[in-house]
Amino acid sequence: MLSRNLGSFLFVLTVGAIVGAVYSYVLADMMGWGLGLLALWRGAVRGVIVATIAVGLEVWISNSPVGRWQRSLKFRRGLALRMLITCCILLFSLAATHLVLIRDKDTYVMWFQQGLFPDFLFAFCTGIFIQFMLQARRLIGGRTLTYFLLGRYARPTEERRIFVLADLKGSTSITEKLGDQKALEMITGFFLDIDPVITKRQGVIHNYVGDEVIMSWRDRGPDGNMRLLQCIDEIFQIVAARHDHYMDKYGVAPSLRMGIAGGPVAVGECGWEKRQVVYIGDTINRAKRLQEACKAHGLSVILDAETANDITLPMGLGLAQVEETTLRGRASATQMLTLTAPDGSALEALTPETMPA
Repeated sequence: MLSRNLGSFLFVLTVGAIVGAVYSYVLADMMGWGLGLLALWRGAVRGVIVATIAVGLEVWISNSPVGRWQRSLKFRRGLALRMLITCCILLFSLAATHLVLIRDKDTYVMWFQQGLFPDFLFAFCTGIFIQFMLQARRLIGGRTLTYFLLGRYARPTEERRIFVLADLKGSTSITEKLGDQKALEMITGFFLDIDPVITKRQGVIHNYVGDEVIMSWRDRGPDGNMRLLQCIDEIFQIVAARHDHYMDKYGVAPSLRMGIAGGPVAVGECGWEKRQVVYIGDTINRAKRLQEACKAHGLSVILDAETANDITLPMGLGLAQVEETTLRGRASATQMLTLTAPDGSALEALTPETMPA
């Protein structure tokens, strides 16, 4: 994960340097400043500094309470606010780097009189472009957008993935108690709470279907797959940490049932007006059956033994047998397991008081 983030950061810095150098050279030529290669150097340095500040603030804001508040805003308000913030960050960074790089007072005054407005237009247009791209990435999904651009799934192919199907337990009774709109508000807020953890652990969120979220991880071997269970453990930590908040606000606290299954799936692009990357295979069906089995057994997580053998358990988590049974739609028997906490109890087990009727 560190190498991937470092690679992304270096890519952003490189793009910043190139864009900064070209912009500075063109601006100097238009204004007749005659800086030549010095404009390219200054522009590249400014581009790197601006990109560093922008990325740093983006990461800081995203991981702060302010970031969560921004994510909770309606799409248009959130987009407008993020555009404004990005433009301000870029304009401030451009002005600050000029102050540092231009030592001569007269030259700086000349930039302030002639170059500030072009810098403002550049920051404004760049800010709009960046946020539109980020919002498109969020609407489609970062990896999915990349796959579309690269044409990775233009033709159906096969991948090995581990799917996690998680739905809200007791959603029917929650909706009856709160009403449709209030229940949707709670579900939206809950998914907003757990979304960053899934992204941090390199999971892909494929879809939200009512009270269910479908996510998956690329099969990267036992040690690489461990991040999936780390993600689930962190989700339950969030559930516990936010319990009082939801009880105070809604009078009910959400929790999840999760079915986990790994194996080969067929994947390819589908549709035209609403183009999607679609996954089909027995692996997803098995994950759904295991999710349904959670309700019958009063558990929050069930996975099959075959999938468990391909995942290294994080420290503190264990496995316990549930039963061996033939899942609906399958010919062979499946050994079902559940995750256990350090004390040996089932991870986030449903108590009789909270189990839906």
